[in-house]
Amino acid sequence: MQLALSRVTYTHPAAQDPILNNATIAFPQGWTGLLGDNGCGKSTLAKIACGLLKPDSGTVSGNLLAAYCPQEADEAPTILADFALDFGREARSLRKRLSLTDDMPWRWDELSFGERKKLQIACSLWQRPDVLAVDEPTNHLDCEARAQLTGLLASFTGVGILVSHDRELLDALASRCASFEASGPRGETHIVIRPGGYSQASSQAERERMTAIDERKRAKDHLARLSAEREQRAQEAARADARRSKRCLDPKDKSARAKIDLAIFTGQDGARGKLLRQMDGRMAAAQDRAAATFVPKRYDGSLFLNAEPSSRKTVLHIPAGRIPCGESELELPELFVGNTERIGIVGPNGVGKTTLLDHLRALLHLQAEHRDAHALTILDIPQEPSREQRSRILEEVRSLSPTDRGHVFSCVAQLNSEPNRIMEGAATSPGELRKLMIALGLLDAPALIIMDEPTNHLDLHSVEALERALAQFGGALLLVSHDHAFLRACTSITWKIEAGALTVTQH
Repeated sequence: MQLALSRVTYTHPAAQDPILNNATIAFPQGWTGLLGDNGCGKSTLAKIACGLLKPDSGTVSGNLLAAYCPQEADEAPTILADFALDFGREARSLRKRLSLTDDMPWRWDELSFGERKKLQIACSLWQRPDVLAVDEPTNHLDCEARAQLTGLLASFTGVGILVSHDRELLDALASRCASFEASGPRGETHIVIRPGGYSQASSQAERERMTAIDERKRAKDHLARLSAEREQRAQEAARADARRSKRCLDPKDKSARAKIDLAIFTGQDGARGKLLRQMDGRMAAAQDRAAATFVPKRYDGSLFLNAEPSSRKTVLHIPAGRIPCGESELELPELFVGNTERIGIVGPNGVGKTTLLDHLRALLHLQAEHRDAHALTILDIPQEPSREQRSRILEEVRSLSPTDRGHVFSCVAQLNSEPNRIMEGAATSPGELRKLMIALGLLDAPALIIMDEPTNHLDLHSVEALERALAQFGGALLLVSHDHAFLRACTSITWKIEAGALTVTQH
């Protein structure tokens, strides 16, 4: 069983340049990981492989049943009701292995994004496809759900396409990785296949990069030696030309004229000019060799968050009490958020982390209405922006002044994406949109940053850049995340939600 894409080209409707250009790749049985930065075309390639997008040119071979599980979890799967009404062995097994209750499909709007993601994956597997493409499947999932998902996907026996920035998942599932990489100084992208999961493939890619660096250094050193030799020979040829000239000789100096004629006849001075022409050919070959040793750019962006702590020592007061959380309640102690406190909010899927953030947003709004002091500047990045929010963000950026737009584009570039391509609109990936939201919010120099699952959709290099920036941020932070390494780097206080209650620890 194999799925093959041959010479596939695809351009998004609102884009000028193709996101895939003459791409060829074969997907054998087993899991293939797709690696690359946000917006490079991974999701587009997966959708073409599953028949959801038709390429502008090229072919997709293999008459196979395909299912695609999207990375966004805002819309319910079209077959959700059918899955909910199936109580056969396959459906019951999927519900058990992903800890899904029978009522969940009927409460889609009430579910956390992690619970929605599990339902999406269950519906995709329930179709028993020959080809299964899962796009960022661990987004929103807690540790237990990630373990359940990994075991479930490992049992899939068809052609698997895994679009993910989750290194552990890639190592556990993928037998090969297809990496979208720049292949030349003009930014052309091609797909490189390497064996193994993320760790093995990235190690091989690093070895190839170091080999390319060594080859480029040797080529440049060789070119420098040739340049020096050519300069020497050019000077010798110039002196020879001067010796061959009779312009400054005395017309009566027959001896000197005879020596010049002899040198021309024997070719002694002309040989130097011939050697110089040979050097030009060697120089051209060395320049071609140096140009061919392209080394892809290694991302090391540094995002600067221009902000000062709020003049208010306490930016948010949360009274003790209970708030509705699904069919139950969440008990809160009295809490205070200081103007420089860095808080990470953790807990399993569905316990009320996003519900808590919604409660905090309402409190911030009420407290702002009752204060005479300067309003608190807040950067608030939701877990999944709505379609209306996505359109509004792009329009806001387009309406900025040239100076502010330059600041936004610079920030997006530091997060490893191409600003001008993002602004084309239709080609904007969820990861690129998140970067644009961050960049736009930073214009106001926020004193409080609220982020719900900030690492979702972001490529690995962008996560590292954001982590470094938040670790140096001087204001207050409220971060909800299942990425505990990220939280350890950015926060010093943990609010843990479990069994309907919130507890506070410092570290």
